[in-house]
Amino acid sequence: PAVAPVAAASPYYYAQPAPAAPAAAPPAWGSAMAATPSLFPQPYQYISGLGGSGRTPQPYPVINPNMPAANMMNSTGGVGCEPGYNYFFPPEHTKIHVFKCGATPPWHQPPNARLPFHACHVPVSTTVQELMYGFGATNPSKKKNKLFEVVQGGNGRWYRGLAFRGDDKELLQKTCKDLGWDKSRSGLPGQKPVVYLYVTKD
Repeated sequence: PAVAPVAAASPYYYAQPAPAAPAAAPPAWGSAMAATPSLFPQPYQYISGLGGSGRTPQPYPVINPNMPAANMMNSTGGVGCEPGYNYFFPPEHTKIHVFKCGATPPWHQPPNARLPFHACHVPVSTTVQELMYGFGATNPSKKKNKLFEVVQGGNGRWYRGLAFRGDDKELLQKTCKDLGWDKSRSGLPGQKPVVYLYVTKD
């Protein structure tokens, strides 16, 4: 008797949708399904970049010299994960807000000043040295690279907390978790505030 052909093994470790698989159209707003988030079908599907799939070109990365850690340089010289690769996220992160208020640190600002900042999820295994470099403290003169913890003081004021300098080899090896900057610093109601930092290289 004839033997039925066997389907070729998938080249992917995990099952993938067919190339350029169309996404299901979302229901009309106001419908019962639209009002129930758990039943709302996903309007987009991730498709691997391998095998000529329907993955669309991504926007250019945001290049910020004041935050080198915003992007990852890969082995091909590009930015981000190489096609076909995913990023393996560490299991625990802390939330860090870095003030961008120029040469005047937050503790010298007037009360209730509106201070610009950028917010990041940072692996708790990150060292102080890596934080300094990743947040732009890259002066060749190491003693000029400084990282300060900033603490809320009430009435719209900020105070200086822990301080680190780029030439302090021992303290630079401390990790976020060593300093208590762990997943408990969520900023959620009833929980610890996020970590606030001020970084300078001048």
